[in-house]
Amino acid sequence: MLDRLRAALSAPVDPAGLIVFRVGFGLLAAFSALRVMALGWVEALYVTPTTNFPWIPGLTTPSPTVLYGLFWAQVLAGLGLVWGRAPRLCLAAWLLSFGFIELLDKSLYLNHYVLFTLLGLWMMLIPLERLRLSGGAALPAWGLVLLRAQVVTVYLWAGLAKLNADWLLRGEPLTTWLEARAQLPVFGPLLAHDVTALGMSWAGAAYDLSVPWLLLHPRTRPLGVVLVVGFHSAVGLLFPIGVFPALMILSSTLLWSPSWPRRWLGAWTPPSPAPPPWPWPKTAALFAVILGMTLFPGRGLLRGEDVAWTERGHRLAWRVMLIEKTGLVELRVVERSTGRLWRVSPAEGLTALQHKQLRTQPDLIRDYALQLKAQHAAAGRDVAVFAEAWVSLNGRPSQRLLRNDLDLTQPLGALDEAGWILPRETP
Repeated sequence: MLDRLRAALSAPVDPAGLIVFRVGFGLLAAFSALRVMALGWVEALYVTPTTNFPWIPGLTTPSPTVLYGLFWAQVLAGLGLVWGRAPRLCLAAWLLSFGFIELLDKSLYLNHYVLFTLLGLWMMLIPLERLRLSGGAALPAWGLVLLRAQVVTVYLWAGLAKLNADWLLRGEPLTTWLEARAQLPVFGPLLAHDVTALGMSWAGAAYDLSVPWLLLHPRTRPLGVVLVVGFHSAVGLLFPIGVFPALMILSSTLLWSPSWPRRWLGAWTPPSPAPPPWPWPKTAALFAVILGMTLFPGRGLLRGEDVAWTERGHRLAWRVMLIEKTGLVELRVVERSTGRLWRVSPAEGLTALQHKQLRTQPDLIRDYALQLKAQHAAAGRDVAVFAEAWVSLNGRPSQRLLRNDLDLTQPLGALDEAGWILPRETP
């Protein structure tokens, strides 16, 4: 059985579908970077802010010249992918430039940018330069398995995350979001009904949990394609979520037959003889990667807490469109030796987007507290930083998010032990 599995992983697969995906990926990569520059977001998101929340401590935002260079590198790398010459070199250039930009600020985190990055990373492992629509090498089956596993994982966890009381019983946060669109012509009054939000919530959960299997099975694939295009087009029209709908529609093609473009192209003949079975070490590595990508999004469940409230385990977990939060935060900086007090409103030192994210996310509040401590340390003062943080989740009354008697600059392990994030009180 294991030998058959190794043989199946090395089996030749028609590369046509992946070649089309590569072209679409390149176009989307180039368009996404051009869009950021055209809308002035390089200035607004990276140049204007005086504070950032890097994923890697000490990582600083480069000069505007370097920033624009990185975005133009993404454009050129994307177009290089479309052209198809040295595709893995183009992917490497795109991953380095795109990934560096994403590491600059946690407050700009987007699920679909993570998916974008991972799909690019997995394609880097596939010998793309040898794939041709005719006369080239076949796609090894393991490459398709890896990409498909990533797409299925996203849908699986997105669907499982929706199986909660807020989504299925209260219709939140869709109720809040759709009520804000009640003034739209024709459909506005319909969107404002609670029944609409509940129906869309149930449909969204059912969609996420079923659509990958519909796409994988030939008989149900046409229905799956209609659902994917219809669902993501509707979401894109209702909500400002950038390239997310286009990326998901494009990614869905990975679950189609790999030969789907052949209806417009010539037939494909598998190479002969068949390649040897895949080596054991590579087989084990592949399944380790797939196991990791499957289990890692569920890490938040191990704490036994409400991930939507604490947001520990929320990122990199494909928890899509589940939260609507509002919050108020004030930080108290106290000099240890004198008791001198400073009250700090984060809104004064952050951009509107950074402040919106910080006031509801405990780790960003703590990051800001550490930055305040560093600023005072540079002036020769030893300070402790406390927070008054109140948050409303999915329309509930506001409640205190963090203990206000704990110094947020102490080690994270000590804060966790002290229960620095308070549990949600309102059911």
